[in-house]
Order: sequence, then C-alpha cells, then structure tokens
Amino acid sequence: MKRYLETIKREEAIKVISSFASPIEEEETIPTWDSVGRITSRAVYARFSSPAFICAAMDGYAVDFKDTLDADVNNPLTISKNNAFYVNTGDPLPKGTNAVIMIEDIEELSSSIIIRRPVYLWQNIRMIGEDIIESDMVIPKNHLITPYDMGMIISAGIKEINVRRRPRLLIIPTGKELIDIFDKNGILLKKGHLIDFNSYTIMKLAQKIGFETKRHGIIREKKELEEIFNNLIEEFDVIIINAGTSSGTEDYTEEIIRKKGKIIFHGVSMMPGKPTIFGIVKEKFVFGIPGYPVSATLSFKMFLEPLYERLTGVKRFYEEEEVITAFKIPSRIGIEEIIRVNIVSKDNSYFAIPLPRGASIFSSMARADGLIFIPENVEGFDEGEKIKCTLLKSRPYLKKRINLIGSHDIVLDILRDIIRERYSEYDFMATPTGSLSGIIALKRGITSLCTTHILDEVEKIYNIPLIKKYLNDTPCILINLAKRIQGLIVQKGNPKRIKGIEDLIREDIVFVNRQFGSGTRILFDTILKEKGIKKLDIKGYDREEASHTAVAIMVKESIADVAMGIFSVAKIFSLDFIPLGEEDFDLLVSKDFYHDEKFKMLMEIIESDEFKQRLLYIGGYKVSDTGKIKFEQ
Repeated sequence: MKRYLETIKREEAIKVISSFASPIEEEETIPTWDSVGRITSRAVYARFSSPAFICAAMDGYAVDFKDTLDADVNNPLTISKNNAFYVNTGDPLPKGTNAVIMIEDIEELSSSIIIRRPVYLWQNIRMIGEDIIESDMVIPKNHLITPYDMGMIISAGIKEINVRRRPRLLIIPTGKELIDIFDKNGILLKKGHLIDFNSYTIMKLAQKIGFETKRHGIIREKKELEEIFNNLIEEFDVIIINAGTSSGTEDYTEEIIRKKGKIIFHGVSMMPGKPTIFGIVKEKFVFGIPGYPVSATLSFKMFLEPLYERLTGVKRFYEEEEVITAFKIPSRIGIEEIIRVNIVSKDNSYFAIPLPRGASIFSSMARADGLIFIPENVEGFDEGEKIKCTLLKSRPYLKKRINLIGSHDIVLDILRDIIRERYSEYDFMATPTGSLSGIIALKRGITSLCTTHILDEVEKIYNIPLIKKYLNDTPCILINLAKRIQGLIVQKGNPKRIKGIEDLIREDIVFVNRQFGSGTRILFDTILKEKGIKKLDIKGYDREEASHTAVAIMVKESIADVAMGIFSVAKIFSLDFIPLGEEDFDLLVSKDFYHDEKFKMLMEIIESDEFKQRLLYIGGYKVSDTGKIKFEQ
C-alpha cells in the first residue's frame, strides 16, 4: 500500500516548488484593451500627452481673462460674443482665450453675456499633459496591468503592448464516479455518481490569478492519464491532476508521475490538503491535488498561487490598513471625498501621500496604493492623523517597495526600470514633491530617501549647507547620483531669440515655473536675485508645474516660450537649450536605511555601468562622481 508518511511543512513545500521555477521570458504583443491582468515585458512610454491640447474643463464661455477683470457683483460686466465663445467640457480652447466662465456664472443675451465676477488665468481649463506627458514612463517592466493602467495606457496613445506569455495550465479531473453536467450528450445522475465541480472551480481560480487555463475531460482510467502525458504535456507549463493522490486502490496519480518523471514530495503537513503531490515531468510542473473540494482549493491556493508569482515575477495584493497622513488633506463639508494616495512603508508605520484629485486625472488612480474616504461631515484630515485606508496593493509589495520623496528627474525612471529588470519582486516609487519637501519628509521620519539639488546662495555649494541647517540632528549620508546641466528650455529653433535670463522680462516672453520648494525653482530665484531681476517682471512666474517634463511640454506646445529645466528633457522633446550651469543631483539617505539590504541593492544599481551608460546616452549628465559619498553626519 502506498504511503505518504514523510510529509514536509507547507512553508518548505513552497520553497521547494519555487526553487524549480523561474520567470517565463517569452513575450507577445496584444491589443492594449485586452491587457488587463497581463504583465509587461518592457517599460511602456507615452506616445501622446493627455489631454493633447488645451481644453475646457467646464461648460461655459471661453474668454481672455483680462476682459473680465472689471466684473463686480455690484457692477455687472457685459462681454460681446465676439470675444466670448461657447464651449462644452473637453472642447479645444478657441484662439486668444485662456479661461472659461462656467455657464452657471453668466447671464446670456442674444449677442453678449453678463458676468458678476472675474476669472483668473487658466481658470476651468485643462492644460496639455495635465494627466500624462508625452515620453513619460507610463508603467515599468514586470508590472501587473490593472483596468486603471489599461485606461491610462490607451489615453497615452498606445494601441499595442508587449507582455509576458501567460503560464499555461492544464487541469485534469479523474475518477470513475465523476460526471460532467455540461456534457453535450447529457447526463443522468445515478447512485454512486458525483458531479465534478472541483475542476471548474480550480479553472476559475487559476484564470482569476492569470493562468491561461484549459480543463480536460474527465479521466476514468490510468491508461487515459498516461496518454495525456505522452501527447499533451509539451503544450503546458503546469499540470494539475485532481484526485487520486491518496493510497486507495484507484489512486494512481503518484504512480504515473513517478513513471513519467520524478516525485519531489508527496504529502504536506497541513489539513486539509495533506495528500498533495508535486513532481517534475519533462521539465513541467505536475501537481496531484486531493479530491475533497476544500482540500483541492486550499492546495491550489497554498502552492499554485506562489508558483504563478514565481513564473511571472509579480506578487498579488489587497486589504485595509491604518495609515498616517504625511501632509494635511483638506476636504469640503457636505460631500464624501475619495482620496487616491501613495503609501510609504516606514519601519512599522504606513504614511499616506495624497495624489492629484482631479476627476480627469486618471493616472493617479492607476498609480494609487490605496483609497482614503473622507466623510461628508469632516473637513479633511490634519497632518499626522491616523486613519483607515483601503489598500489597492498588498502589504508585502508596499514593504518591499523602495520609496523616495523629493526632486524630480528622469534618472529616477531609469532606476526603477533597472530595479524591475533585475529584481522583479521589488519596485521603486519616487514621489515628486520638490527638494525641500523631500528633506522635511526625511527629517520627520516619513521617508528614508530623498533627492535634492539646492544651491546655497552664500556658500555656492549644493545640498550640504541645507542638510546642516534642516537635518543637524538627523544621521544621514549624501550620495551623488549625477551632475546635470540646468538651463533655459526654449522652442525648437528659438523663435523668440532668447539668449539668457535677462530676456525673460521682455513683454513678448511667457515663462513657466517649477513648484515652490523645488531645487530648480530655488536655483532660478537665486539667479534672479544675483542679476537684480524682479519676479513680478516675468510673465508666467506664478505658473507652476511639478516636473521637468511638465514644463518642457508647455514649451513644446507653445503654452510658454521658455522654462527652467534640465538638458536631458529638452533633448527628449527636441527643444533647444541654453545652458546656465552644472548642478549636483544628489541622493540623501538616512543612516539606518543605508545599511538596509534594499538600499544595498539600490546602490549596486547606481554604481553599475548600465546605469551610468543610460545616463550618458540620454545626454546632459556627467557620471564621474555617480555613487560617491559627498557628505556624512
């Protein structure tokens, strides 16, 4: 009589199975609309910006905001329809207009409109690239595509996408007593018959997690099972034989696997699911799972789900978690608000960082780690509050992800891409808040990593004086990522003949700025001060964007004539560039995290030839000091 007394522990069984598996490298190209649940085999970059043109965010009348400045509640202003144009939400903005008055705020006459308050520049307008910017990485390699990702990818103009081939799974129900109620010839349930529902249940469990799955007809004889191994095994990566794993006279699953290949283990010390078998036949994974329904489904969950993760390199997720608000999250009374957040796992806490709220900014849904629900009678949450968050990604994923807060640079996209290439079980998330915000977040213990490039206007040294000022009691290490060229990004051919900072005060020049607290903004303000140029004399100084790519797209689409930014972004968008100087783009790490295994992995990549070569290929970077420690305290 066959026995399975030498059982192994469940955790050990999972390790044994994983030791035989590695990610499937074959890829295929599929329509983007059919990509949900698939795993990217390459990073995906946006073809177009979203929206691709300046458009109305509300129904109403498009105007030049300057024409509305005299409007007052007590002195209504009349505007001719020669200067006010009706637009629906999503319509392109007519030439010469730069704001939209909501239809609710006007009184309409046959040839004019009456308003009682002015509008400001770009009010009720969606700018080009508000959601997605051309050439930005939309999603990285080895990423599990969600419905939100799919929508974001399509909005970026991508029709087809490269994905990993799905692992192929064959499910074989066995047993003379089984009948299939879906048999096209019909069935008659008699005494001694059992309806086969295990194989259908397992098939849907497998499909839900991502297997390409086929269910075989019921096998009632040992010879039929042998024929399957002889004829079909090459088509599949994994085979599940349901039932016949115990020690009865008709339990021949172990015998067949042993005859055709090798038994790795038979018997796991768990209940239900003890008689589980795992073997290898012609380099294919073969499982014998028990016939009892609960045992069958538990065996599948315990062993096939981890195998799927190993074959694809992607972990699964879900649940609710208590998080701490990293920043104040305001909200209006009278309406429940759902806030999309990124979550930073730090020590034993989770910090929630709100993402853009706009209903049209779909990318924030795809990138969110969780959702926070603000009740209609609560006026938001203060910084440091503990609140519940519905997770969209798993705790293991969040704990394994490397999080960074601070200055933006496409260098960070390259780091993420290499991490996903080399260590697919890890990820890297950079939240662009600006250099100063990143440093404050590190000081408050929200993050262990930030990027910074702030020039001290007195000492003319990057980052170190600021660290001494804000982090004098925080043990940390400053490491150079790259030296990069900062300057003025101008339109192709430089049609306005801009030569330097001094030209920005010209009446015909429109500027677009970086956000307050960013290193680029601080550098720009320092240069203005040195040259005695007043901020108020620069048209567009108050128009802020959160990244180098965002300001570049504004210049490319002629929304602005010039922006302060880095050479590499100007090159990507085929724009001209006027260099103003070289700066240090540095990585600041807390000392406790410096010795962490995840940071060692990150440093290995930063110091690698691949990382340096990719920076040099983009252009605008120097890597002679990349990876070197500049300062320590």
